[in-house]
Amino acid sequence: MILLAITVVAAASCVQAQSTAQTNVAPDLRECYIDPSFTNRNNIPPTTIQVLIDIIQQIEDNRNVNNVLNLRELTCLVLQRYRQDGIEYHQPESTIAATTNVLPFAPTFHSFYRNKLLLSRILPVNLQQLANDTVNSPLKCALHRMLSTTVDSRARDDGNSCNQLSQYRAIRTARSLRKHLLKDDVEMLDVAKLNSAKRSGQMMQYNPKDDIDVRNYNHNDLSERQVVTQSQCPLLDGVISTRWGHVSAGSVLAGIAAGAQPQQIPIENLAKGSVINIPNVQSHVTALYPATISGDLAEAVLIQNTERGSQTISVGAAGGWNSTQARRFFMLQAPNGLNNIEMTDPEIRGGIDGFVLGSVMPTLIQNVNSIRLSQVLDMYYTARNGVLDSTRRACNRRALAQTIPTANLIGETLAFAAALDTNMPLRGTIIGGLEQPVNSAVTNFQTYANNNLNDLSCADTETSTTDFRVKTNLYLAVDASWPFTTIYPAISYLLDKIEVGKYGSSVTLLTTFDGGVVVNKTFSLANFHTEYTLARHLSMLRGVNLESALPSITTLLQTELDNERASNYIGGNSTVLLFLLNSAVQINLEIVQNQARILNDSVPDLRVLYASSTNQLDTLWPLTRDMHNDIVTINLSTDGTNVESNMEGVLRRVSNVGRRIINPTCGANFPPDSLSGNRNFVDFVEPGYINYYSVSPNYFHINHDNRRVRISQSVAGVGNIIVCHSRNFIQPRQTNISIGVETSDVECQTLTVGNTGVEINLRGACDENRPINNCQPFHISVQSVIPTTNTALGSACTERGCRFPYNIRYQVQIEEFGCFSGSGSVTYSLTLLLLALIYNFV
Repeated sequence: MILLAITVVAAASCVQAQSTAQTNVAPDLRECYIDPSFTNRNNIPPTTIQVLIDIIQQIEDNRNVNNVLNLRELTCLVLQRYRQDGIEYHQPESTIAATTNVLPFAPTFHSFYRNKLLLSRILPVNLQQLANDTVNSPLKCALHRMLSTTVDSRARDDGNSCNQLSQYRAIRTARSLRKHLLKDDVEMLDVAKLNSAKRSGQMMQYNPKDDIDVRNYNHNDLSERQVVTQSQCPLLDGVISTRWGHVSAGSVLAGIAAGAQPQQIPIENLAKGSVINIPNVQSHVTALYPATISGDLAEAVLIQNTERGSQTISVGAAGGWNSTQARRFFMLQAPNGLNNIEMTDPEIRGGIDGFVLGSVMPTLIQNVNSIRLSQVLDMYYTARNGVLDSTRRACNRRALAQTIPTANLIGETLAFAAALDTNMPLRGTIIGGLEQPVNSAVTNFQTYANNNLNDLSCADTETSTTDFRVKTNLYLAVDASWPFTTIYPAISYLLDKIEVGKYGSSVTLLTTFDGGVVVNKTFSLANFHTEYTLARHLSMLRGVNLESALPSITTLLQTELDNERASNYIGGNSTVLLFLLNSAVQINLEIVQNQARILNDSVPDLRVLYASSTNQLDTLWPLTRDMHNDIVTINLSTDGTNVESNMEGVLRRVSNVGRRIINPTCGANFPPDSLSGNRNFVDFVEPGYINYYSVSPNYFHINHDNRRVRISQSVAGVGNIIVCHSRNFIQPRQTNISIGVETSDVECQTLTVGNTGVEINLRGACDENRPINNCQPFHISVQSVIPTTNTALGSACTERGCRFPYNIRYQVQIEEFGCFSGSGSVTYSLTLLLLALIYNFV
């Protein structure tokens, strides 16, 4: 009886876990198709690799998941909970009232049947469950969209100028938003050019004309069934944007799950009692193949063979995003309708990536048994280092695809096609002869992957990216008079580049009208995009009022300093306040200049920047520390197509602000004679990367003989660590070739494990008779230098602070830092309060 009870409980758990393998929309996912807040995808985060990793990190950090589930278990549960392929819209008959209990969505697209086999018979089944509230509803729906492959081919209200394939277009023109249409960062292309474009994975030379309507999929004004009237540019779900091409994320996770527990499944188990009609097939499939490449190839073989009688199987279908930055809609280039789209470009990339990661999982888990799913994705979709070695990363996809054994791929595809044939409804019955189309599919896949994807190479990746990561607490003060479609892409670009996330930067959104907080400080890119929507932007007070905003922001940042004192915060992210101005700034110069001085003096590590749509240098320069670098004019287009060229200068200025090393006893009031004593914090650097820090003179202005910074390495890593420092160069490094910087300005020492560390003496660093502002800060770098031939993992970093397992741990120690400020804390606080009262009274 006890054994029977256990069996019943286990069976019930499995049934619930497999709800996404049923022929209806899973109960926990239905709100994504019912709630208007989520059916409008502009209310959920963009589908990017950064957002995907962020959401997975939130799942990993959930108290019911953290230290409970290992990588294999969690990956399987994420797929079982959030991936349901093939969900299509089906308009009910006119006789069915709109108020009935019928949800006009069901998993009927061909991708559903393959995924059903994966979830129910190929991937390991867990008895554990992820609670429905593991992440909030917007993130749950975003994750579902990113993992679930389907094609929405309904004709949209966009005439003959649909689609928005932005990333390959060279010709861009402005256009106005149509009434009733999508209000977001969108770019359109000319359908005539779409139809004539090569089907080779690239789209180029497009002319944006109009927006698309994706609003009313649940309303009766869309009378067509999806299968009757088809768009020339159907939407493909289950796609994420990466720097190295658009990827089907579901296949990537399926590959990781299958590789984490390698197994072979008899094809009779997949056929579910049906007779295998295809002769000369192997008796089993290896889980990794149908979870990735063979799964898509088998779909293409079965559908193209039965529906079109084709022995030559076509693979590859190009497409693009609705926007260069706010990437929420991926549209296929489909001039021939839905023919030959069973294995699209994103599915090819996802299949390769999933196969590569699945293949290395046993070795990776053996070397780092605490490895997390988010880390695996982060290591693979990165500019340097990779998974276990530098060759295993997305930029090397073409070479990695060529390592997949052809004979194995043919045999696995044929076997899985035979099993899938018994599970998928087809427009014909296959009675044999699949060897030729399978061989054709595999050959065309290999040719296409090698010649047609044209993704960014590793060499180009490294030359186009920096070898340091920005870590800043960014306070964005946004002028709400910016049109949302103009400013949102610029903000999105900036947050991606500074890597807002668990191990990187934070963002706080403020209004320039009064400095009020619109989005609280967050290290989550996904949460920020969930909160900052068109509706939220329209609710913000418009205009720029620095006389009101600066005192509010000063109070906010002083509170942050006091919180850091309470938490003994010694070092970490820099602090940057960026004003994004669209309106002309009208100020009482004397009052505002004094407010700016109070802000700069009472928050000494802060850098205040201004980016304006018009040249306001004459007005703003008295408010800055460096008028030549802290004020930028940006000319953003209304459709967000010139973001990178305009925001590059802003990004560079934010990136140049070094991470802070501070005296935590100072807080916001900088009490005199408050010494830090000996304190330290731990930080990490990746192989081949550099961490930059700055020490403000507010902590060493008055001399102390024992005042110093000491950096030491406690754990061995790959290569050597070099510590450099300079007073004149903000980013010192060992190979400093910057114009105008003398080599004597940069001093470097090699750090070795076990010694006392590198010591930077701050004794007598300032002329005490001169103001603090006339004393240069200390700029310090910690640089990891690795041999070009060394690709070993080294000692795995398993601490929660490690973004990657190959991170190198080191310690930064401060000794006898002081607290010096020209603000005169009491006087300045009273002055600030008086200014605020005077302004409000007037």
